[in-house]
Amino acid sequence: MNIFKKGFSIFLGLFMIISSFGSMVNAAANPNPSWNVDERVIFHNQCSPYDYYAAKDPTIVYYNGKYLVYYTGANKSGGWQMCFTSASTISGLKTAPRTYMSKIGESYFCAPELFYYEPQKLWYLVYQDGTHGAAYATTTTPDDPNSWSGPKSFGISGNMGWDYYIICDDQYAYMYNTPSDGSGKLYMRKTTLANFPNKGWSTPTVACSNVFEGAAVYKSLADGQYYMLIEAMIDGRSYELFTSSSAGGPWTLVNNKWATRSNLTKYNADKWTTNVSHGELIRAGYNQKLEINDINKVDFLIQGTTNMNAEYQQIIWDLGLIRNYTGSPDTPVTPRTAFEKIEAESWNDQSGIQNVTCDEGTEAVGYTENGDYSVYKSIDFGSGATSFQARVSSATSGGKIEIRLDSATGTLVGTCTVSGTGSWQTFADVNCTVSGVSGKHDLYLKYIGDSGYLINLNWFKFSNTPVVSDKLGDVNSDGQIDAIDLQLLKKYLLGSGTIENTKLGDLNASGDVDAIDFSLLKQYLLGQITKFPAQA
Repeated sequence: MNIFKKGFSIFLGLFMIISSFGSMVNAAANPNPSWNVDERVIFHNQCSPYDYYAAKDPTIVYYNGKYLVYYTGANKSGGWQMCFTSASTISGLKTAPRTYMSKIGESYFCAPELFYYEPQKLWYLVYQDGTHGAAYATTTTPDDPNSWSGPKSFGISGNMGWDYYIICDDQYAYMYNTPSDGSGKLYMRKTTLANFPNKGWSTPTVACSNVFEGAAVYKSLADGQYYMLIEAMIDGRSYELFTSSSAGGPWTLVNNKWATRSNLTKYNADKWTTNVSHGELIRAGYNQKLEINDINKVDFLIQGTTNMNAEYQQIIWDLGLIRNYTGSPDTPVTPRTAFEKIEAESWNDQSGIQNVTCDEGTEAVGYTENGDYSVYKSIDFGSGATSFQARVSSATSGGKIEIRLDSATGTLVGTCTVSGTGSWQTFADVNCTVSGVSGKHDLYLKYIGDSGYLINLNWFKFSNTPVVSDKLGDVNSDGQIDAIDLQLLKKYLLGSGTIENTKLGDLNASGDVDAIDFSLLKQYLLGQITKFPAQA
């Protein structure tokens, strides 16, 4: 049996290596994809009079069970203002209410970008306006178009123009924009995350030359690369694609005809566009890192038209999706509450793990190795969670479960330590604190540890009741006294493990942790005593 398991593990490991290699190869951007064109979902003149001629320049995120879309309207008198709509499905946008952004209400404000800035727990709407040039507004409720506070200034100068777009990594915020001088250049400036939004911006430098406008930058989780989309005037309106290992460049051209009328190969509705103009990709999350799952499987919300023969401000533009993959778009996931038991095997996506049988019923997540993860989409944390509980087992020394939001490298809100339980079918509860999480998120449980298999996970849930720490007998400080504490105490006495807070293991208040304490803890777990001598 052991030989079989070892052989199977080797086979599985080779298979995963080969599969991973294939995924890495396929993750590189296809320079000339075929695009499926779906129906229009936002038409011009549905937020009249503000979008009389055009609905254009969309920004889109999926948040709180809905697609939120802010976009530019071209009005009949020659002005540009922003409108808002939202729906639980893409097709639902066709009939969803439209709202003029009267809370901001400038005579000229357009070309928005929407993201959640995690360091400040604030939503930002970045746009161009007639007051500051590069402006922003903030809110805590992005699905309420009347909640925005703005306009506010980024405090930048030099090479100003239009289409301001921001992406962040772990150190900097990078701003891209096209100047109004007709030079064909794209500029980039940056500031630290601590200085964002209106301090310390660097002098703008040229990121690209011989380009048009509408740059947008994303990080693809499939290959870890950054991709920049820039609108071009090639074969009508179209998009070029560039790549870099950094959000700030330097940028290498993938193809100057990545999305153009020549590769709009299938229309799933009427032929409403032969141009690919100012748009945004639907992201994997909604934070400032602007992550997408895979550059080769994107939902691209664009402005489109079949007729460019009009004055610029009077060109008729509508909004709809194009996709560089076959099949239907992914269906939004029904939200699940974080505060009820979630079976671990009910993941929506995963990397490296498998479901395994579980003696406690149903199944469990197993075969977890360092860096593997399981994904649970649209988990509703309500007004906030403070603790995490998981039912786990480990026939090895265990590991850790990192609790992350919206991507495998997203915000870390907690880390739960899992010790060995002696068998894959011997389960125990572990607990840890979490912080900085509320609302709906895609939940990533990432398994961290040494080589080999780490943890089996049966179920988990969150609570808004804090974990009680520093409890006598709770030597691993997970909020409860159980067999894991007994095992840790045993390892400590044998010299093969450590205890971070030895006071929690000194059950008789002798000043030392010794065999007497081990015996007392065993008696407690067997129900022979109900409190420790140190508590007398």
